[in-house]
Amino acid sequence: MVTGNFTTVVEFILLGLTSRQDLQILLFIVFLTCYIVSVIGNLLIIWISSTSPRLHTPMYFFLRNLSFLDIWYTSCVVPKMLNNFLSVKKTISYNGCVTQMFIHMTLGGTECCLLLSMAYDRYVAICSPLRYTNIMRPALCIKMTTTSWIGGIINSLINTVYTLQLPFCGANVMKHFFCEVPALLELACADISLNKTVLFFCALMIVVFPFSAILITYVNIISSIMKIRTTTGRRKPFPPVRHMLLWWPYFMVLVSLSI
Repeated sequence: MVTGNFTTVVEFILLGLTSRQDLQILLFIVFLTCYIVSVIGNLLIIWISSTSPRLHTPMYFFLRNLSFLDIWYTSCVVPKMLNNFLSVKKTISYNGCVTQMFIHMTLGGTECCLLLSMAYDRYVAICSPLRYTNIMRPALCIKMTTTSWIGGIINSLINTVYTLQLPFCGANVMKHFFCEVPALLELACADISLNKTVLFFCALMIVVFPFSAILITYVNIISSIMKIRTTTGRRKPFPPVRHMLLWWPYFMVLVSLSI
């Protein structure tokens, strides 16, 4: 669309991971396999933890929510990326790009907050086991999950609104495989200093703060375990700790995508 002396961007070109056709086919197979395994695995977690009465605990309640988020978190990026691997025209519309960016940031921010809730759940279970059932009641779990969603939506809404205020009037080639705020800001034909500041402070609140809080939680848990004198007593908390370690790959991926 031409407006005045410049062209308003109506679509973006995603360069993806590589321009080599042979590697694109290989990457398509690899990512498709990983995506299918991820979706099936998370669906199994949701189904098993929902149908088994023994797993109707706060820990598995959060795990079900995390699996649900993970399904949609990957689904908002991977299908389009797979399509581009096999397409000559690797484009995405402006509205599609904004929608993908908003959903991706919402789910990513929600997962960061949810991982903090899960860390708190394990902290209470290990450091205050006698009070666990009184503290981690279903109402509190629902409130923590709802707050995680609200935090993710607010973070995404702020960044999306500020990004939409920027004009895109020329370059439309994005050096990325999906629409992300930092990649989109590079194509704006206006001053983006305010957007970078907003993105930085939002990242502090939604990524750095949960990361720091989770780190402190781990330190307290390990400290509590080390204070247990008997070897048998020390072994009992380690199964929940191993569950916590399974959540770290989720969090590290979110941190890497936010940098």
